[in-house]
Amino acid sequence: MNPTQHLGIYLLCWLAGLIGLIPLALVLQAVFPRFLRRSSAQLERGPWSSLVVGALGVLICFVAAHVAGRAGFGRFLGSVVLIALTVVSAFGISAAFRSLGGRMYFSMNSPRADLAFPSTLLGGGVLWLAAVLPGLGQVALIVAAVMGFGASLVAWLGKKEQPPPAA
Repeated sequence: MNPTQHLGIYLLCWLAGLIGLIPLALVLQAVFPRFLRRSSAQLERGPWSSLVVGALGVLICFVAAHVAGRAGFGRFLGSVVLIALTVVSAFGISAAFRSLGGRMYFSMNSPRADLAFPSTLLGGGVLWLAAVLPGLGQVALIVAAVMGFGASLVAWLGKKEQPPPAA
């Protein structure tokens, strides 16, 4: 195979994986609605803090996986860290899809702004179309994924909202 065929196969696999993120996000919305609602609310409350937490979280996970693999803990612990990173990233990208779609519906004055499935579908479709663009689209997808990862970490490790006490 020549390098052009490798590039075509790479792009085809990349697009198929990117298309697969939208159904994954919809399934996660159906199975974990409260957690993803908290994650997307955190993303809307503090997008910059979510970006910083996400970047630090990704860096810490990769360093921990590298150290675990080198320090004699074996590849198992490093693999566990990377699997945890992947799972939280899936929740993060799902929260990013929902947050983006919800903001778009809100700007259109649509009653669907609060609904999880239409918001996730719209946000995922827009980010997918943006990611097809060379350069800037991939950067937008990576930034959205890191912001969603940070929001999911904060929602998972942060304080849970307590319901107000009954009178």
